Amino acid sequence: MTGTDVSMTAAGSVINTVDVAVVCGPSLLLIRRAKPPFMDKLVLPGGHVEASDASLAAAAAREILEEVGLTIAPVELRPLMTLAAPGRDPRPGRRFSTVFTVDLPASAVAACRPDSDAREIVLRDLSSLTPEEIGFDHFLVVTALRDR
Repeated sequence: MTGTDVSMTAAGSVINTVDVAVVCGPSLLLIRRAKPPFMDKLVLPGGHVEASDASLAAAAAREILEEVGLTIAPVELRPLMTLAAPGRDPRPGRRFSTVFTVDLPASAVAACRPDSDAREIVLRDLSSLTPEEIGFDHFLVVTALRDR
């Protein structure tokens, strides 16, 4: 399936999304959601793949720029995992998220600003995060990052 494919299943439409785990040493860059679903929860910056995106990595680079103002070249992003459990997002349709990661110094994210779906930007130590404060199924990413 390409980034522009939308197909129908018994559960409805399949929607491709991307998320970005920006790791700064022991910390992870997160956004606090400004709107539902998971309003006020911490989540990875990300969003829907658009027809104009040349690749999933290009979509991830566009989303990180839109959500926090961070410019990252698609070639700098490394695939980490896919999140695809049914019901992982309460909105209609089934969303499959390709999660990318990039390691950056904290100084690189110092000028980030919340935009789009973000109320605020949070840089948190991976070891301090709990499942209760994380939206969607993004705690699976936290766990994967802790284990690497």
